[in-house]
Amino acid sequence: MSAQPADQQRLNRYSADRDTYTLVIITDEDHDTQVELEDGQVAWQATLRYDRLHRRGDSYQLEEIAPEAGGEHRLISLIAEGGRGAEFSELVMFGERLLTFDDRTGLVCEIRNGNQLVPRQILMTGSGDECFKGFKSEWATLKDDSLVVGSHGKKPAEEWVKQLDRDYRLESLDWQARYRRIRDALGVGEDGYVIHEAAEWHPERREWLFFPRKISHEPFDEPVDEREKGSNTLIIADEDFEDIRTLTVGERVPERGVSSFKLVPGRANECIGLKSVEIGDHTETYLFCFDLDGHVLQEDTFLGHYKCEGVEIL
Repeated sequence: MSAQPADQQRLNRYSADRDTYTLVIITDEDHDTQVELEDGQVAWQATLRYDRLHRRGDSYQLEEIAPEAGGEHRLISLIAEGGRGAEFSELVMFGERLLTFDDRTGLVCEIRNGNQLVPRQILMTGSGDECFKGFKSEWATLKDDSLVVGSHGKKPAEEWVKQLDRDYRLESLDWQARYRRIRDALGVGEDGYVIHEAAEWHPERREWLFFPRKISHEPFDEPVDEREKGSNTLIIADEDFEDIRTLTVGERVPERGVSSFKLVPGRANECIGLKSVEIGDHTETYLFCFDLDGHVLQEDTFLGHYKCEGVEIL
């Protein structure tokens, strides 16, 4: 009998009897990542945070791990684009590898030993042939034996996705039609936009799950976008994006938008997710849990005054 594909292995790595999970969460602090090392070298940093999540009855409860108990690690990158780097926007377990994605440089890195970054691939914007600019990676998931990495979908260059196999061989795919079908399903016309930072492929249901961070029926206006366009609408699409439906999850908090979510291993109808706030220089992150029937299993739980855009279950 052949081994299960990577997406099934990831979903089935725990049983439904499990009630405690270790979470790993990564920051994307944009302009605040640059640091100077002890030897005077300029570098870029991110924080990797570990927490425990407990299932209690039909709900979840977060247990924070103190920094001094191993709850926080610093990641250092020496690679930047335009003076910016270490802006990590997602985390995914690909087999035994924990991967993260820099939305500024396009780097795909393995995280080893809690705080070591090992570059494995660099993704370029759009088709990869357009210009010398890193791909703005925003979401990532496993489909069959491949890793699929996507972007905002707000501009044509962000409507491409990158597909990598277990050896990091790369293919660029044009998803313009798929992103358009999502906008159509949301009733967003030419003047509006949808910003994606969170998506999962469901291997059992053979469906795509997209949870837009922002949905707007009006042209982009940054102050309005930051304060008013947060979404609580989950997109559920079949494999080819021909059949698309929407699901409302909890109450909408206008300044909060989903920046990452993951299926809970062993509980294929349940998810954990992050919501981010970014208003000027003010940032916040919340953790929440929900199921694919639209029920909230854990209300928004404050994590800190920083922006986190990637979560994974170890």
